[in-house]
Amino acid sequence: MEPIAVTVRTESRWVLIHRCTNCGRLRLNKTAGDDNVLLLMQLAALPLATPFVPFAAEPGPRTRAQNGRGKRLGPPASG
Repeated sequence: MEPIAVTVRTESRWVLIHRCTNCGRLRLNKTAGDDNVLLLMQLAALPLATPFVPFAAEPGPRTRAQNGRGKRLGPPASG
């Protein structure tokens, strides 16, 4: 079993979410008074540090080669 997340049930009760390393089953386990609070906070902040959906880089301007048709990109030429 490995801890993967923390959830809060009540104002003072935190619950660890564990995943079985063999079958993937999730289990909830109440935290105890002697649990390391710093490690609990690190586990709680983990989704903020590693978002589920990665942010995509902004696309740059396309070139003729990327267009695939060899046509000019941009506004039509006046003329």
